[in-house]
Amino acid sequence: MLALSFLLALAGAPDTVQAADSLTYASPALRALVAEAAELNRRVPPGLGGYEARLESEISIGNRRSEGKEMSVSLEQVASRLTWDRTGRYAQTVVGYRSQSIGAAFASIGFFRSGWAIPSLYGNRLALLFGRDTSEARRRRNRRGGEPLFAVHPLADDREQFYRYAGGDTIITMRVGDRAIPIVRVTVSLRPDLPAKSVVFLGEMDLDASRRHIVRLRGYFAVVGGPKPRFDILRDLGLQGVAYVEAVNAEAEGQFWLPAHQRFEAVASASTVGEGRAIFRILTCFVDREILPVPDSVEVGAPGDTLSIHPFRLLIESPDTLSAYKGWRTELGEMTAAVSAEDFTDVAPDRWNPRGPPRFALETARLGDVIRVDRVEGLFTGIGAVMRFRDAAPGLTMRSAVGWAWNEQTARGRFVTEYRKGRSQWSAWASRSLDLTNDFRSPFDSGSTIGAILGRDNYDYVDRRSAMAQWLGFLGDRERVQLRVEAGAAEDRGAEVHLRRSPIGIGDDFRENRIVREGRYARSAVTLDVRPDVSLEFLRTGAGVRLYYERGDGDLRYQRAEGRFTLRSNRGPFSIGARLDVGVTNPGAPPQQFFELGQNQNLPGYGYKEFAGDQAAVVRVLALRRLPLLGAPTRITPRIWLPPAAPALALGLQAGWARASTPAALATTTALGSVPTGHPRSSASFTLRFFGGAVGFGVATPLDHKGRVRWLLEFGQSP
Repeated sequence: MLALSFLLALAGAPDTVQAADSLTYASPALRALVAEAAELNRRVPPGLGGYEARLESEISIGNRRSEGKEMSVSLEQVASRLTWDRTGRYAQTVVGYRSQSIGAAFASIGFFRSGWAIPSLYGNRLALLFGRDTSEARRRRNRRGGEPLFAVHPLADDREQFYRYAGGDTIITMRVGDRAIPIVRVTVSLRPDLPAKSVVFLGEMDLDASRRHIVRLRGYFAVVGGPKPRFDILRDLGLQGVAYVEAVNAEAEGQFWLPAHQRFEAVASASTVGEGRAIFRILTCFVDREILPVPDSVEVGAPGDTLSIHPFRLLIESPDTLSAYKGWRTELGEMTAAVSAEDFTDVAPDRWNPRGPPRFALETARLGDVIRVDRVEGLFTGIGAVMRFRDAAPGLTMRSAVGWAWNEQTARGRFVTEYRKGRSQWSAWASRSLDLTNDFRSPFDSGSTIGAILGRDNYDYVDRRSAMAQWLGFLGDRERVQLRVEAGAAEDRGAEVHLRRSPIGIGDDFRENRIVREGRYARSAVTLDVRPDVSLEFLRTGAGVRLYYERGDGDLRYQRAEGRFTLRSNRGPFSIGARLDVGVTNPGAPPQQFFELGQNQNLPGYGYKEFAGDQAAVVRVLALRRLPLLGAPTRITPRIWLPPAAPALALGLQAGWARASTPAALATTTALGSVPTGHPRSSASFTLRFFGGAVGFGVATPLDHKGRVRWLLEFGQSP
């Protein structure tokens, strides 16, 4: 597991090591509780010989943006069989596979030398993603001194060399039939006097207080002790990786606690993206479990009746078997759609934990605050800093980002103060920004430096100064509903082009920036977001709604309202994504508040911002049917597996409409260099897609008028 080893190396010793303390346990009662649990945990219960189970896992790759929105760029669903017995022997065999992607990527099952499931929480070591590789290549590496890594179990015999324990209070009482099962929570942290380099677990351990069996482990892994990690230079540059785990057991036959649900989450971040994080996530559900009798070769209670870690390799069935599998219990994308990177905040390492001493960091909210290129600023470089007060002033954070536009010879930046308490966040900021005037953008679209470098700056800009205050309320289950209220003062100024061509000299000259009406105004806005993580352009499933109202009073007077409705769903071999955008502003609004549509604004086949108006609507639909062919990944090397060709038929529909409702609105539309659409403009595309829908070849044709059929080469899954 190169990826996991990399993240553990980045994580290094966590910053949460407590001050030197001679106590290992917070109280004598907790010592007794942990000691009893450890004694029982060393051996599998007498009546449990082992089990067989069917596993259904979903693997997603994506990221969390600094503003809290998540996106998925790859989804894989894997069915497997797992067999485990009380000696520690186990095997995991992959029997089914299907995937969806918006970009070409390797199949992640090639990353694993061993299985990704924890077969049991009994024993002295945790084998999650650390199983030993039995291949000849690995044995040669072992002879050269390489050793596999295993995490020290918080109930291991040698636990007191590594861990401190706190808590032990009852957090809930579960009821199973007529029985009440009290669950106690123990917090596991590190001792200050650690032995040689080891992999450890830090977080929470929930125990069945009556039987002293583990019900749940939730926390993260880290490498501690020994020499500096191999990748420590990356940590010095601000990179950090964390490997989270949540392993939940369920009671089986009223006697044992065996795996039911498990979640592994590898997270990586850098100072240039602030609170943004790359996420590799695996969710696994254990189903159809069958308890096995004690093997004849095992004498229960004898010295040899003990758990040990046995070598094994993950087995993968033939491609025909993988693609023919039909036993899926959940739809693709359903398992990971219900979780968030925020779920581990309370057990996170120091960098991402809201508790602890004040923490200062050189950090920006996004990469564009450090470096970007556009035709107005040219090259922009900047730096940012964040002060999180944490325990000194819980919930208070101060941020700043400043930089210089070299071609424009202009400084831009922002200073922000935030305070969060419970489900409310108050903030105030002052900024000078170069804002985009493009409409109905992807929620993740904040401009394209790569596009400008390649000679395609398909945006228009307004130079905006503002001083604002905001209240943000997090509502609903998992805070997936957000209500935002803003008020303050702003000033808009025109933006001139200072970079005439691509900095590498390719492409045509850049177009002039579209007109802006200048002036000062009082700005207020209200936004309601429901499931802001659901986007037509990415793979998280569900339904999302965004309602937005903005008002300007002063030199610039306008009212503007927008609605966005998004759906993405998978049902068996079918996938559908749809998005409807509607908007209206008053006819006398400044041109930067008008709605513009065109080739790069949701109407392929037309010119750049060919249409505009004070009223507009755009609808886009993609329907995809995966064919029952070539559904398994292709092995190139033991580590490299190409994604399945997975051909699919896709139908895309796009329609847009823009109207100038009055002569004044028509005059503004004309000044922008656009025209109203007249009637709704629409087109359709039919493509044959491959690699989980990531690449498509096909044709497109207009529907609202006779026109030529165009050949298409498409990337991603946005119609």
